[in-house]
Amino acid sequence: MVKIDEKFSTRALSSLLKHCSTDNSLRNDKDIQVIINTSKKMGIKNDHIPRIIPLRESKLRKPKDLRILLITKDPSTSYREALAKDESTTDLFKEILSVKNVKRRYRGVKSIQLYKEFDLIVADFRVHHLLPDVLGSKFYHGSKKLPYVIRMTRPSDNSKTSQDCDPVFVRAQLKNICKNTSYVPNSDNCLGIRIGLIGKHNTREMVENIKDVIAFLTDKSKRPQGGVIKGGISSIFVKTTNSPSLPIYGEQE
Repeated sequence: MVKIDEKFSTRALSSLLKHCSTDNSLRNDKDIQVIINTSKKMGIKNDHIPRIIPLRESKLRKPKDLRILLITKDPSTSYREALAKDESTTDLFKEILSVKNVKRRYRGVKSIQLYKEFDLIVADFRVHHLLPDVLGSKFYHGSKKLPYVIRMTRPSDNSKTSQDCDPVFVRAQLKNICKNTSYVPNSDNCLGIRIGLIGKHNTREMVENIKDVIAFLTDKSKRPQGGVIKGGISSIFVKTTNSPSLPIYGEQE
């Protein structure tokens, strides 16, 4: 497994953070990403479904800090009522909409409003595949706001009907999505993954997160969610959305 030089990585991250604090063009950048270039193409079809990468120590975000949209099957009434009644999910979502209502409210150019209005979108696994046509190309151009998949009830609970909702299980999935990071597999040889937030995470925490990301993506036992890097890693960089990339591993190390 690839082992990064922690001191070298810390220096690179410190330099990146300092640059962000002094360069006005980076003032709005919030995410720190690790860019992993693989020796061979991963050759995996992009299904636009984010996969969770568990982080052992540093947690990225909390549901209460985000504007979250839940997209459900039609009608959404039973899900909205169940989540509103349970104290664990009363204030979890900014909005709960069915697919039909999303189409009606954010038709055409209004999809840009939807993109700006929410920090995170999650969707019932039964309707997630419909969303590329519903949300539009803005959401699928990159991976920043791709909708996550959740289930309204535990998959092992065969007694549940299609309209049932388990608020405790829904909240557990949201916490898992928010506190960890994620990636979207592709057919190419490059992955960009969030490993920290400026002003929230220090360099030590981000280095630990990078180690967790590398371990998960290279460990065969984590397949099919992880273990997608099969031919080794050629280089690793850290950057923000608009900053230069700083190397922490590889030929330029």
